Amino acid sequence: MSPAAAGIRHDLVLSSFGASGHELVAAAQQAEQAGFHGIWTYDHITGAMLGSGYSRDCFAVLGAIAATTERVTIGPLVANMMNRHPAQLTVAMATLQSLSNGRAVLGIGAGAAPGSLFAGEHEAIGTPLLGADARRRRLGETIRLFRTLWATNGQINHEGEFFTVSPLGDLVADEAIPPIIVGASGPALAEFSLRYADGVNLLPTPQLSSTLDSIAEQTTAGATDAGFDVSTYDNFDPDHPLGGPLPTHPIVTRRTLALKAPFPLHSIRRVGRELGLTP
Repeated sequence: MSPAAAGIRHDLVLSSFGASGHELVAAAQQAEQAGFHGIWTYDHITGAMLGSGYSRDCFAVLGAIAATTERVTIGPLVANMMNRHPAQLTVAMATLQSLSNGRAVLGIGAGAAPGSLFAGEHEAIGTPLLGADARRRRLGETIRLFRTLWATNGQINHEGEFFTVSPLGDLVADEAIPPIIVGASGPALAEFSLRYADGVNLLPTPQLSSTLDSIAEQTTAGATDAGFDVSTYDNFDPDHPLGGPLPTHPIVTRRTLALKAPFPLHSIRRVGRELGLTP
């Protein structure tokens, strides 16, 4: 591995917009062969908000990828908690954990903000648009309930602000609960992730550097476990030798690079070699 890339995991985010299922699986297989560490995909109903046409269901895609790969970690980046009840999310992730033999990771987000790019997707299916504070409260309850449903195999009584659950039948078998990564664009959700999750994935906003500094300070102060996973999100540049600039902040442990279909398989192979990832 190149010295600059040492110690950092390199993942690909395969866009589900306008891609066939076979294209997504082929790109994931190529990424694994090139030595990348993880594969993610989006959780959207349509790409129309971006002018990108149809989307693919993330868990159907991830299940196919899980069944046709052996090493890469696999997960949604990010599951939309506004469209997926915690019990449904538990079953989906347990299934993915089973298919992948324990390689699943749950990336989860707080849904679209009013007036944001994907607000129209919520409005089209009647999903409520909540303010920032309410979305964080709902995300916190979703994560707590997900963990409790997994730990108790669905045998709980829960009455919360957003969800009511009575005891269910079995939801999981013997699968280990996956790590939880929160998708965040600013300091508020990054702070939230330190208290509720196992890691955070940060978008490339003007606040990125200061948010990373804040996470570093809180991690040093013992606000979270030493194994807290900090990743950054950016677009894959097929013309860059390394797929794009490497993260420079010392707290970053992973970078996630997003690609659109048609996926540049040759560039995936080349970047894997340049990074020294190819086995």
